[in-house]
Amino acid sequence: MAKKKEKSYDVRKNEGVKFIVIPAFEALNLVHHGFSTRVGGVSSGPFKGMNLSLNSGEDKDLVEINRCMFVKALNAGNPEVYTVRQMHGTRVLRIETRDHPAEEYRQAQADAIITDQPGAAIGVLTADCVPILMVDPEKKAVAAVHAGREGSLHHLISNVVERMHKDFGSSSGDLRAAIGPCIEAGCYEVGEEVAERVNHNHPVQKQALIHEGGSYFLDLRKMNHMELVNCGVKEDNIHHVDLCTACAPRTFYSHRKSNGKDTGRMMAMIMLIHEENS
Repeated sequence: MAKKKEKSYDVRKNEGVKFIVIPAFEALNLVHHGFSTRVGGVSSGPFKGMNLSLNSGEDKDLVEINRCMFVKALNAGNPEVYTVRQMHGTRVLRIETRDHPAEEYRQAQADAIITDQPGAAIGVLTADCVPILMVDPEKKAVAAVHAGREGSLHHLISNVVERMHKDFGSSSGDLRAAIGPCIEAGCYEVGEEVAERVNHNHPVQKQALIHEGGSYFLDLRKMNHMELVNCGVKEDNIHHVDLCTACAPRTFYSHRKSNGKDTGRMMAMIMLIHEENS
């Protein structure tokens, strides 16, 4: 993987809500977007902060308040965010119209959402997995991707790029991608079975596997960066928020840091701006 660009993200705070944006995305004047943190919100207990998952076990009314706070902090108006039931798979769901409320999609099984509908806010939820936001400024289309280990191993990103080409006519050379906060390699130890799968099934991605001191560590960030490049996305158009969710428990939720116990989820959200508002 080519070296990451210098600080391609900004950390901001608006009305008590801390979030992360990509200046290169803002410069397009085409989308509202952001990666949330756990700072802000009304959640308490193991979800303390701004839990944005409706499937975490927390009171859904509190989560809805948090979602409104996050979207408001991004100055994106007050849209409902389209989210799905993430299954660590490779299914890509398209939002074709805003005629159906976001609530109707919440039980749909998918790990990526694409749309070309202005005003349709789409988001994925993570607490160590890799959140990826994508935008095609030529065809005016966007994607939100939840790339966990299984999705990464089964080429979820390739599925997304192919669907954007099929549905919107997107060229991979035009795509911009932002890889958000996730668990970094040094905190993500995996077993021999996973290591073997990476080595045997992914001749290129196996470079993301680290064997050190008798243990294996998997760099999911690098794995998805390489997948994007393999799909034809230009290195200069891939931006990183190189922050580790497991290393910063006061800023991020982390499934691994919580040892599998109850914890919240962050959201990566993107929305095409209505032309009259751009």
